[in-house]
Amino acid sequence: MDTHLSGRLGFSWRLFWILFTAAIVGILGIVPAGIELFGPKLSQTPLPLPLPIIILLGAIQNLALLGLFVGIGLKLSGQLGFGSSLIRPWLDKNLTADQIRRTFLHGVLAGIVLGFVLVPVFLVLSRYLPNLPFVTAARIPVWKRFLMCFYGGFYEEIFSRLFLLSLVAWLINCSWRSNSKPLTSWAFWLANVIVALLFGLGHLPSASLVMPITPLVVVAALTLNGLAALVFGWLYRQRGLEAAMIAHFTADFLLWVVGPMFLKSLGY
Repeated sequence: MDTHLSGRLGFSWRLFWILFTAAIVGILGIVPAGIELFGPKLSQTPLPLPLPIIILLGAIQNLALLGLFVGIGLKLSGQLGFGSSLIRPWLDKNLTADQIRRTFLHGVLAGIVLGFVLVPVFLVLSRYLPNLPFVTAARIPVWKRFLMCFYGGFYEEIFSRLFLLSLVAWLINCSWRSNSKPLTSWAFWLANVIVALLFGLGHLPSASLVMPITPLVVVAALTLNGLAALVFGWLYRQRGLEAAMIAHFTADFLLWVVGPMFLKSLGY
């Protein structure tokens, strides 16, 4: 682990608001593509309240939950020694060019490797699952697919790594050791695997809006999303939250922006 990420880290309200804002940007990024991908399906569902009221209530509820996720994530990650490799050092005025270089290098390289693994697999799966979100997304404008990358890179990493992985790792650590003890490798990897499985399962509800959930879909979601989540979790611990965010954004860019271009050769 990098030395600037080791040890306990105090809570920073400035970091909280930056990450809170980044998560909102990520959520907004998925809206244009989400409306086009899932709008027709959702429009067929009867609404209990007028749509503007549902949107307002949902926004208030989700903002409150988002603040809770970010706050708990920062508190627990600080206790476990997880940290921020770019934003916090920048706020503390001790960010170096070497930290920037290493964070982006590890994040981009990990994202490229994942993209080179995932895109060919999704291209093969598209033959058997023609309604795969990877396929349906290819039919929407490229700028909407680009904005989707911010949802994965910002919101999903803040929720899945900063909050969920920190929470599960903290619970495991408290179950077996004193909270004052450092997080062991086995405890981290157990938490990372649990969160990776949850991350994979978490993609099934949105997929169910455009395709039936079959055993192949479940296996693909758990395997492919789970693999990516394991890598992001490892980066989170070793190189900081920003490295995981950069890797996730890079992998999503290759998957959602570049990957669909190859579908033309398959007749889509």
